[in-house]
Order: sequence, then structure tokens, then C-alpha cells
Amino acid sequence: MNAIVCNTLNGAVTEYSRHGFQSITPTHGGSAAGLFALGGDTDAGLPIVADIRLPPTLRDENTLKKHIAMVYVSIKGGGCMRFTVYGEPPVVWSYTFGLSKSGQTRCEVGKGIRQNYMGFGLSNPAGQMFKLDRIEVQTLQSTSRRV
Repeated sequence: MNAIVCNTLNGAVTEYSRHGFQSITPTHGGSAAGLFALGGDTDAGLPIVADIRLPPTLRDENTLKKHIAMVYVSIKGGGCMRFTVYGEPPVVWSYTFGLSKSGQTRCEVGKGIRQNYMGFGLSNPAGQMFKLDRIEVQTLQSTSRRV
């Protein structure tokens, strides 16, 4: 059983998939298995993998197909992250990129993506800590392609 928690102060949503929490406070979660303290850098010794996903939305105000020129990420941390582009289901493209010490990183995506509705995701497959400030997806429109 999964438990979905929403932070009412900032709107962030977290899903706990390893614990069937029936109740939760800012510091503890309770389930039939017991009371668990929330906090720390791991989830009972396992890395905490974040998966940020934005739903597919219509890019820009016209019907010309869009492609992604570049993705710029303002993020502090180390290691590698994964950026995902969600097109018309079930089409998904994923790209791994390393983080730079400056906090400004770019992720090149495939040149063949041509979509109007695109969603985006970011994850830390190794469970490393990071602080995300901004994702900027630079899109360009086709000069003629609508369908």
C-alpha cells in the first residue's frame, strides 16, 4: 500500500511506497508495522530516489510542432541526474547528464523529438542529494510542420 502526502505549505507531493502509512505528522509516520521517524539521508538504509514529473502540456500558443533545442538546469549536487521528456503516451525519451560544480548544467536531448504536448521529468537514480532551483526547456518551433 502506498501513502501519498501533500505539503500544504508549498504544494509538494511525496509518495511513500515502502510503508503503508495510515497517519503522518511532520516528524513521524504510523502504520500497522509501527511508528517511523521521518528525516535523514536514507529510507531505512536505502537511497532516496526522487522522481519529479510535470504533466504533458501544450507548448506555446500555436499548432506548429516543437522540438527541444537544449535543457538548462540550475541544480546543486553531485553525480548524474536523468532528464526525461514525455511525449504522446507511451513515448518517453530519457537522458543522463552530469552535474557541474557551478550549479548550472545543460542536458542535450535528441534532435528528433517533434511534439506539441510535452511533459518533463527529473530524477536522481543513485539517490544522491540535490537542490533544484530551475529547469529551463528551450523549445524551437518547426517552420512548417503541424501534423
